[in-house]
Formats: sequence, C-alpha cells, structure tokens
Amino acid sequence: DHKDREEADRATLAELEDEIRAAEQRLKDSEQQQKRAAKDHKDREEADRATLAELEDEIRAAEQRLKDSEARNQRAAKEHTDREEAHKDREEADRATLAELEDEIRAAEQRLKDSEARNQRAAKEHTDREEADRATLAE
Repeated sequence: DHKDREEADRATLAELEDEIRAAEQRLKDSEQQQKRAAKDHKDREEADRATLAELEDEIRAAEQRLKDSEARNQRAAKEHTDREEAHKDREEADRATLAELEDEIRAAEQRLKDSEARNQRAAKEHTDREEADRATLAE
C-alpha cells in the first residue's frame, strides 16, 4: 500500500513536472512572441516616423512651390498692370500729340486761308492800281 502511494506520488510528481515544463515552455514562447511583437511594433513606429518625415518634407516642398508660384503670379500681375498703365500713358500721349497736330494743321490751314485772302486782296489792289495807272496813262 505504501509502495502504491509512492508510485502514485511519483506519477503525480512526474505529471506535475511535465505540466511545469509545459508551462515554462509556454511562458518562454509567450515571452519570445512578445519580444517579436515589440520589435515589430518598434520597426513599424520607425517606418511610420520615416514616412511622416518624408510627408512633412513633401508638404514643405509643396508649400514652397505654392509660395514661389504665388510670388511669380504677383510679379506677372504687376508687370501686366505696369504694361497696361504704360499703354494707357502712351495712348494719352498719342491723343495729346494728335490734338496738338490737329491744332497745328488748323492753324496752318487758317494761315493759308489768310495768306490766300491777303494775296487775293493784294492781287486785286495790284489790278486796281494797274487799271488806275492805265486810266491815268490814257488821260
């Protein structure tokens, strides 16, 4: 009976030792799995940080391109406005020059008219004097 109990105790002890070894192995496996998961998590975090840094660089570059484009557009708009103003100034100057030339033409036409009228009067006076001179001569 004592021997049977000892054998039963040994069998129980062997079972318990097997369970302990199995539990230790599960613990070991679980710890390795946690280490792998932690490493995977760390690797993902590093990859995410790198991706984030790349995206931030792209955003900064896009913002700079936008700034540059806005500056170019402003310069182009100012140049366009300046050209329009210069064109308007030239048109005004041309209108003023045209008005001056038209005034000069009218003045020249008036001088020509006056000169023709003077010439006609002078020719008439000359003719009148010639006729008077002929009449005087005929007397």
